Amino acid sequence: MSGKRRGLLTCLAIGAILAAAVCALNVSRDYGWSRSVCDGFFVAAVILLGLGTIKAVSNRGAFDVAGYGLRVAVELALPALRREEKEDIHQYRERKAAERKSPAGLLLAGAVYLVLALVALAVYEFL
Repeated sequence: MSGKRRGLLTCLAIGAILAAAVCALNVSRDYGWSRSVCDGFFVAAVILLGLGTIKAVSNRGAFDVAGYGLRVAVELALPALRREEKEDIHQYRERKAAERKSPAGLLLAGAVYLVLALVALAVYEFL
């Protein structure tokens, strides 16, 4: 199984767990079955899409300067954590760019749960 497919399936499984947890909480509060399913899918969609968006912004390098600054501050405060080789901001950004992974799995899984939430909402409104 390829890494992208595994990432998508992992995100779908996490979304299913979130949706089931929210659905179980809402059913126990007598919200009704269809509304609970709609709420569960929507919460899973919002969390997955939010995390995917933050990851996409991070992949563009938006948090690189803050990460580098935090790392330098920690190395100054705790000399035991210092690296032997000094790394400037440009080398840090290049290293981080090589380590980044695509947020496509999070965004696609979030979109799937958003569509499911819209379908559940349509069913809820017409029942």
